[in-house]
Order: sequence, then structure tokens, then C-alpha cells
Amino acid sequence: MASGTTRYPILVDTDALIAVANSSVWPQITAHVGLTTTNVCKQELKRHAENTRETAPEGSRPYQLHYGSRTALDALEDDETPLTQVTSVPRPHGADAGEESLRQEVVQNPEAIDYVILMDATGRRSIRRAVDDQAGDIRVVTPPFLFYILSDNELISRREFCEACGELLEREGWTGYNTVKAAWKGIPIDCSDILDDHLLP
Repeated sequence: MASGTTRYPILVDTDALIAVANSSVWPQITAHVGLTTTNVCKQELKRHAENTRETAPEGSRPYQLHYGSRTALDALEDDETPLTQVTSVPRPHGADAGEESLRQEVVQNPEAIDYVILMDATGRRSIRRAVDDQAGDIRVVTPPFLFYILSDNELISRREFCEACGELLEREGWTGYNTVKAAWKGIPIDCSDILDDHLLP
């Protein structure tokens, strides 16, 4: 794992890491995009990996949790991968501890962060409030934004981008109207010729 003092400007929570680690473009993300998570999110990844079985039916939620968590943990433990963790002090506890650890990081080190990536709408609102309270310039976005960063830097094609977004939304069950709308917010790419309408804003 990279040094705990290394901070990349994209802060990612547990669910976002699992979702993108299960994606077809994870190799491009780990090769080209520097990500930071927290020790609390790492513990959540470990818990998911330990509490789900490798033998879960392929495509099931336990399967996704196990392999996404394991893939993200492998990247965290690889010195060559630009994925690092920072330590949350004080350490949050409870069901939303991972999200709270991201909010703490935003409050304590706003100058080190450009983006915070998480899917949970309540978590995004909480972190946006923390950004606004400090008159910060941090963007709080959803996991597909990581795919947009790859596309914007010409590391994947438009088709690869669109397909990765569609796969992520379907696989994670993020297909409700408001969730899909939130997932595409701030992404200026038209995928209407590639994806079904229910996966588009």
C-alpha cells in the first residue's frame, strides 16, 4: 500500500470503490487515476470481503460485494497502484462510518481534495454542506464520473465509457429515475445511441 501521507485529489467511499472495481475499466482507473480512500472505508471493504463467500452465485449481490471489495483491497495493498488511504481521526463508527470519514477528510483537508465520489444521495448532501460551510471548491459526484475522467483524457472510447456506465448502473441496481439522473449529473456525454432509455437521464 502507498504511504499513508500520499493524498490523491479524488476521495472515494466504499460503495464507489466496489462499484468501479467490478467494472470493465478498472485496469485503466488503477493505471491512470490517483484515488484516496480512508482507513474506515478499507475496514468496510475487509468486512464485505470476509462476510461474503467466493462461491456466491456469479452476478449476485454477495458475489459483487466479495469480488469488488477483494479487487479494491488488492489495489490498496499494491505499491504500484495509485490508490492510497488516509486515517480518520477521530474514527467514525456506525452504519455510515465510511461516508462520515469522507466528510471529516473534507473538513480537515479541503485543500487536498478536488472530487469526492459516492453514490448515496444523503452522503453527497452531507458532504456538499461541509464543502459549502468552508466555501470550498470540491465537486461531490457519483461513481460514473471516474469513467468520465478516463474518457475526457482519451483513455477509453465513448462507447467504452457508455457501456461501463450502463453496466455499473445495472449491476449495482442504481436504476431508479432519481438515481440515474444523479449518476449522469455533470457528465456531458450523450450515450443515447448506446444505452437503453432507463439508464439515461
